[in-house]
Amino acid sequence: MAQEKNNKKGVYVITGATDAMGRIVTRRLAEQGHPIVMACYNTEKSDEVARELQLKTLNKDITSMHLDLSSFAGVREFVDNLKALDRPVAVLVNNASYISRKSEISQDGYEKLVQVNFLSTILLALLVKPLMVEGSRIIFTASLTRHMVSLPYEFPAVSNFMPIAAFAQSKLALSLFSIYLSTVLRTQRISVNSVDPSLVSLSMVRVNRFFDRLDLHMSQLDKTEKGAQAMMRAINSSDTGFIFKGSDKQIKASTLLHNREVFIKLCNDTMRIMKKQMTQDDKK
Repeated sequence: MAQEKNNKKGVYVITGATDAMGRIVTRRLAEQGHPIVMACYNTEKSDEVARELQLKTLNKDITSMHLDLSSFAGVREFVDNLKALDRPVAVLVNNASYISRKSEISQDGYEKLVQVNFLSTILLALLVKPLMVEGSRIIFTASLTRHMVSLPYEFPAVSNFMPIAAFAQSKLALSLFSIYLSTVLRTQRISVNSVDPSLVSLSMVRVNRFFDRLDLHMSQLDKTEKGAQAMMRAINSSDTGFIFKGSDKQIKASTLLHNREVFIKLCNDTMRIMKKQMTQDDKK
């Protein structure tokens, strides 16, 4: 559900904009009058939410666009459609996350969970970056589960697939890569930060009976609001290289650097994959 725009005001792109924290953040930004692009896989749902927000907030500058993070081609298609709007990107909020009960291999040959949460999310950031201007912001959604794991040598490949471990590794990798990206983009005055929403009651966490029960507790705790507060703080901050938590906390992302060798390998391996995908985009 795209609509014509008559100005060049920078848009706020939000992935996973229809559920939980993403929906709260999208609504708040809409209430503030920001132009929004809701980047979602289920466009039937995002079209409906966009119409609802337009009516409730009186903000007509809300666009629903399809984004399939399970493939690099899906990311490139979305960015092509975003470019067609002919507007700068003020903020990219990488909020979408995915978890699966079982191993699934994407069409690009990676574990789908890792592709969605890490590889395609990084490609999206790198392809959107040329649409940004000085003062723009890139935000990644981290996870408390990153404290549970370390990155295996073969990452982004995954062996002995276990849902929560693979999810945690993908989020740890995302947080670590944000350190690299914040350093690279600092000279261009583009901020790169992460948000740790702590425990958020998301339906995606229901991967087995244990986590079904955990999700009930998460619903009772319902820290979605604090996650949204942290996200809004990150969106409005000119700082870079931080992880935002709750209503008033932020820590340097560099505190995650416990193994520099693993960090360097992750960045090198990831950029090797990204450069190949970005070269394909240039040849189109």
